[in-house]
Amino acid sequence: MLAERWHLPGAVVTELPGGMNSLTWHVGHRGAHWVAKAVPEGGPERPFRYGLRLAALAEAAGVPSGVPERAADGRLTARARGHVLALLRWVPGRELNGADPGDLARLGATLARAHLALGTGTVSGDRARASFDPAAGGREAAYAVRPWIRPALAGAAARLRRVRPETLTWGPSHGDPAPEHFRFDARTGRCGLIDWGAAGHRPRLYDLATAVLDAGGPDGAGPLLRAYVEGGGLPSEEIERGLLPVLDFRYAVNTLYYADRVARGVTGPEGPGGNEERLDDARRWFERRAGGRAG
Repeated sequence: MLAERWHLPGAVVTELPGGMNSLTWHVGHRGAHWVAKAVPEGGPERPFRYGLRLAALAEAAGVPSGVPERAADGRLTARARGHVLALLRWVPGRELNGADPGDLARLGATLARAHLALGTGTVSGDRARASFDPAAGGREAAYAVRPWIRPALAGAAARLRRVRPETLTWGPSHGDPAPEHFRFDARTGRCGLIDWGAAGHRPRLYDLATAVLDAGGPDGAGPLLRAYVEGGGLPSEEIERGLLPVLDFRYAVNTLYYADRVARGVTGPEGPGGNEERLDDARRWFERRAGGRAG
């Protein structure tokens, strides 16, 4: 496939770990490096293709983003065995450490640059409210996994309605800006953002809340939030108004995802304990929110 579609005969291909909804490989050829990524046709395909376009916008603005290489026929992707395949430029550097203040500042500044490059867009009130409905999409079996899930998510939905999601700043979003999706190159001082397969049209706060969640919550995310505001990603007033309710939504998304996995008996590389650990994290978050404590 690589030899035919991207003219890389004799490329050395090595499977990479991770990825819940995709397959990835390191590709080496004559001293150059890429990542080949494949997602199943259908559901994941649309955000994957959208993310390829967003990565190009971010890269053009100075954020290395693993943009796709065009195949011999000029296309960005190829179909292979029920999957959509893209060849992405290698972004050098190390992953960021979500527990390191310096790395958190790099993350916030890089996310702000990416958001400014992607711009903003409009959204109707109906679509905004529907996008932030934790119950959308069913997964009724997930609610029955733990008795706390239904009341916790009902409370999260009520807090989101009070924020009025349509009043937030919407636009193209990365979708999963976790520390492991950033790459800091100490030689150049540049920080990149890769893995755009969860891209969508959302409030910028969705990305910011995701980054804060993966940094352990608001209590430890001060350097991230300060760098993001200083970088012009969002005004502090919008963050103060909406971050915690959008974090509610992110924890609700996680809750239903991992509860659904428990209900179906599905485990990841970390084993059955991974699902339970994520559910416990969400339960503790919602307990704190119900008690009126921020974070």
